[in-house]
Amino acid sequence: MKSTLSLTLGLVIILLTACTKQLAHEEKALKRIQNKWLTDHRTAIFNVEIIARGSNVVLKGETTLPLAKEDLLLAIKQREVNVIDSISVLPEKKLFKQWAITTLSNANLRDEPKHAAQLVTQTTLGTPVKVLKQNEDWSLVQSPDQYIAWTNNSSLHFVNDSELSHWKTSTRAIMMQDSWMCHENGERIADLLAGSIVRLNGQNGTMSHVALPDGRSGYVKSQYIREFSEWIESVDVKGENLLKTAKQFMGLPYLWGGTSTKAVDCSGFVKTVYFLNGYVLARDASQQINYGEAIDLNVAQLEAGDLLFFGQETPRKVTHVGMYIGDTEYIHSSGRVKINSLDTSRENYNDYRSSTWLGAQRYIGQASSKGIIPIKAHPWYVQLKMND
Repeated sequence: MKSTLSLTLGLVIILLTACTKQLAHEEKALKRIQNKWLTDHRTAIFNVEIIARGSNVVLKGETTLPLAKEDLLLAIKQREVNVIDSISVLPEKKLFKQWAITTLSNANLRDEPKHAAQLVTQTTLGTPVKVLKQNEDWSLVQSPDQYIAWTNNSSLHFVNDSELSHWKTSTRAIMMQDSWMCHENGERIADLLAGSIVRLNGQNGTMSHVALPDGRSGYVKSQYIREFSEWIESVDVKGENLLKTAKQFMGLPYLWGGTSTKAVDCSGFVKTVYFLNGYVLARDASQQINYGEAIDLNVAQLEAGDLLFFGQETPRKVTHVGMYIGDTEYIHSSGRVKINSLDTSRENYNDYRSSTWLGAQRYIGQASSKGIIPIKAHPWYVQLKMND
């Protein structure tokens, strides 16, 4: 009996060892391709595992990177092994509508499909998102800054390609300050935040009739809105305008994952300020430092609107961002939105921030890139012409 068990155990060990050796090259190829294609897990998905099944190699998982999948399949098939492809490419093909438009003043996006999960970012009303997959009442979505997270379906109005195109070509308005959409009798329907995008149905003196993406409609004060297509052409991102916008956030509470005029985290603050001046920025501080023109760590070289980054030098890690406003001062969200100085003689000097200052990036005057996109050139917000 003992000899039979020993023999069986030995065969199992031999088989497991053989499987491990069989997959060693495949696992190495998977690692190489992950490193090549998945440069930021916040903006792309490549969750793939390799399973040995008899003489077959099964590739199982999901990705938003179809070229990475092709690369992996090619690398493994070159070893002349039989590959079973079980990698699904997102968005899921079974989705009837692969787009949605935010229909709450701000939608909470979380790292898992549950209300208790960590808030990682937000989208304001009228923001288009790409729907990647669904899990009961939750959708995994990608926002215009390419950030991927889960939000509850109650936050969204789902649309297909044609319906999204219709939304982008309709007459819209952007809210320039927080307000309420109300019935004619003044009864409130929905709160609207600065940066919210609504359909503009008409204007009647001091009031404008607007509609939300889900069809709810009502009235807002005309002085609080700008016609969207006119706004994106006329908005001018320059230091004085950014400063004016930023100071409207003074005293606003800090909220991890916040990106609206209700509450903001540090990167959400500068992102929202720039959005209200016509640009979509990357979501997190550790992403934002990768764009724009690098500026020397010299206060004399700084200009209003430059982003200041803070963190630890070794190993290098960006943990905070603020915006320079001139005269040695910067505005940032830390506990609340406030102004501190880099000048040791000022009352608002912050020794901790100054000692952890890592770098500065200039966005004003820079060419459009993945992390600095003019709204008027973003295909999720506007219907671009073929030659754009």
